[in-house]
Amino acid sequence: MQFEFTDPQTEFERLIGGSFSINALGTIRAGDGLKFREFVERSAPPPRTTVYIDSSGGNVEEAMIIGRIIRDCWFSTSIGRYLLNRNEISDVSHLMTARVRLPGRCMSAATLIFLGGRLRYFPQGSEFGVHQFSFKNPSPNDVGQTQLLSARIARFMADMGVSPDFLEFSSSVRSDSILIADEDNLKKLSVVTGGETDTSWTVQARANMIYVRGERDSLYGHHKVMLGHTRGAGFFFWAVIEAQGREDELTTLGLVEIVLNGEEERIDISNRCERVVSGIYVNVFAKITQAEAQAIAHSTSFGVQIRFWLDSPTFLGIAAMPTAGGTEQLETIYDAFSKDERTLPRTS
Repeated sequence: MQFEFTDPQTEFERLIGGSFSINALGTIRAGDGLKFREFVERSAPPPRTTVYIDSSGGNVEEAMIIGRIIRDCWFSTSIGRYLLNRNEISDVSHLMTARVRLPGRCMSAATLIFLGGRLRYFPQGSEFGVHQFSFKNPSPNDVGQTQLLSARIARFMADMGVSPDFLEFSSSVRSDSILIADEDNLKKLSVVTGGETDTSWTVQARANMIYVRGERDSLYGHHKVMLGHTRGAGFFFWAVIEAQGREDELTTLGLVEIVLNGEEERIDISNRCERVVSGIYVNVFAKITQAEAQAIAHSTSFGVQIRFWLDSPTFLGIAAMPTAGGTEQLETIYDAFSKDERTLPRTS
């Protein structure tokens, strides 16, 4: 497989960012996983770089290695090629170099590379082809190996946040055939995400606290919102915001609000929240009342907005995440600890 890296071509592109891309082209061969790792270390693309794939497939094991590197590097994936187009001249050519997106094919094992993207795009004119994964030259000894390979593929897909139905869908097509999947079906199977993933809800516990966590990846960053309870201290709200270079604003702007049900309800926590930078994230933590915890637990969505002032038209933070998929967990954690909350000593 051939890998090509394009970085910003002008000072203006370097200033605004977002002009990085990788092309992954051709057949996937033995050793391409190591080749890609060395390529990434050498070219050092930033997180959120998009990897454009144009490949008919190849080595399944190498494809999964490349897919995991893409996930670990926080890259997105798309189909086709993204190329510099120096022949096109425009009025802003001194500011930005023209680029062209060409449609492409993502087939067989290449689909596993595609799954590595934290965000996964399906441009118009793309082709995404699936079938059973198997060894190229099967033998009686390969039966057991094929079963192990299938287990590794299933684990890989689960780690990438893809519906287990996708493996069943792929396995329904004989290895000597290929099925071109449509975009709508790939969205239903969580293969194609577009600019935002679905929110996943889990229950976590550590250090005498338990919380329900909603997690989502989007163009605006990797974000988490949590409703939890700490023994002896009561309910809390916690948000983890990928700062994307806005640490100063996220920790100093004056107004901090929990937003519920879209933006219909707001809880001002400006004077009682802690904001702490941790790596690429800003943590926002606040103790909340039982009534506030109840409102969050029974909301249709919640997030956090950080702004200059009340009437500011823009905000940083996390747009309200839908609680669908986490409703039972949120309501359960509230119901389980609301009685404990009533027994806590009151402070003035």
